Amino acid sequence: MTETVVHVTTLEQWKSVLDVWFKQGYTWEHFYKWDYLENVFSGSSHYLHLDDYISQTPVIYGNNQPIEYSEFMAQQKEDNKMAMVYEVSQSAFDELRMIKAHEGTSLIGAIVAHAPFIKFIEVGNKAIIRYLADDPAIEFKVKEPLYRLWAIDRDGDKTYFDNYSLHAPATDDKYGAFTAPLEEIKKWNNQAWSLEKVD
Repeated sequence: MTETVVHVTTLEQWKSVLDVWFKQGYTWEHFYKWDYLENVFSGSSHYLHLDDYISQTPVIYGNNQPIEYSEFMAQQKEDNKMAMVYEVSQSAFDELRMIKAHEGTSLIGAIVAHAPFIKFIEVGNKAIIRYLADDPAIEFKVKEPLYRLWAIDRDGDKTYFDNYSLHAPATDDKYGAFTAPLEEIKKWNNQAWSLEKVD
């Protein structure tokens, strides 16, 4: 994807940009969750950055040309005229296709029977219902799986590769470990590490 840097000046703008990216399935780089992290926003000018993950910086480094919040929102209105694409796991995608086929029952019956599963998917119930009802503006696809690296340390404990830390390249928190698609994770791998798929 193309990197995007958005300049925001208010907490409301901050939340609006994050809402757009959360709906597209992106998370914070180090937190692996959908959270506004309002404590990070201090009221001064900010730049929200999206590449593989969401990150924030008070200034711009390098050649990333920022866009203003108003321009970003105008682009979103244009993009909304096209199909919204949501990324889900392979198992969630297969389950949604099964519900959509609703063999032997009505679509409403299939939705009711699978309501707990539908609530579990974090893209929002409205988008799922629209997809199941054949709305051409809503599309689902399988998210590229993520992987992490692990090894056994000197104490015999399982530890995970962490390229974020300046002090040690390992963490015992698998949710805080470095994760990436297979091609990217292979760049960091060596004989000391083993590969595992992120659930």
